[in-house]
Amino acid sequence: MLVRERVKNQLGYPEAAKDMIKPKSLFTAVEQYSMGTSRSLDDYLQIVGLNMNTKEVTYTAWCETGMPPPGFEKYEHLYQA
Repeated sequence: MLVRERVKNQLGYPEAAKDMIKPKSLFTAVEQYSMGTSRSLDDYLQIVGLNMNTKEVTYTAWCETGMPPPGFEKYEHLYQA
């Protein structure tokens, strides 16, 4: 249960804000286990169609149809059958 709250905090769930989670030791070394630095969490969530505030999933046609996600069109040649 505690680890889930840590992960929810890392993913930006509003109900898992740092000031709402106890014990605070859950955040020990949290920066070492992040989502990485290739893109911001907001950019990633938009690409995969997730909204943590409204708990909605957007249809991601690019994934369903085997096309590159928005912003990655330069890799379209890799998706050719």
